[in-house]
Amino acid sequence: MEPLATPKDLDGYGINYDGSETLAQRLLGSVSAAVRDAAGCPISRGEYTLTIPSEVSRKLDLPCRPVISVASVLIDGEECDDWRLFGNALYREGLWGTPDGIPRPVTITLTAGYDPVPADIVRLVCSMVAAGLTQHENGGPGADRSKAYERIDDYQVGFRQGGDEVIDASELPESTKRALRNRFGSPGISIGVFK
Repeated sequence: MEPLATPKDLDGYGINYDGSETLAQRLLGSVSAAVRDAAGCPISRGEYTLTIPSEVSRKLDLPCRPVISVASVLIDGEECDDWRLFGNALYREGLWGTPDGIPRPVTITLTAGYDPVPADIVRLVCSMVAAGLTQHENGGPGADRSKAYERIDDYQVGFRQGGDEVIDASELPESTKRALRNRFGSPGISIGVFK
């Protein structure tokens, strides 16, 4: 899958990667994968096939945003054509699952995502790549980050104590992961209540 941002986007934000083109390209790929993982969907437009559990409901929320079209739906490997796409969910007259049964796999082939990728997502990826490039210049992921400050006059060195230390500067913060999941992913897939 193509990265969510390109070297041209890095240039547009004034991020210098001269002499580190290969590293920049790898960071674009890894940061894009992390953003997609946090979002719970690919974000960029494409045709995807996914399998989700059926629900004891007439509505089946799809875990991608936005859904453009649905090509096919299989329930337990059998073609299902009595559904209707409305927004980011599939509806049908009957239930997707049985009230007292275990969920059945629903395999959906759909076209979903944004074209072009939203500008704020491109900026997020470029920012994280810039952080990764800077970290690489300073020793790379896992280098000693315990030094908090260093003064020259009356020489002093201060070190961080306690707390969680960031190992990789290109890692997404938890709040960003939650925001991506809320914006692009499914609000939650419920598989029903079992008695």
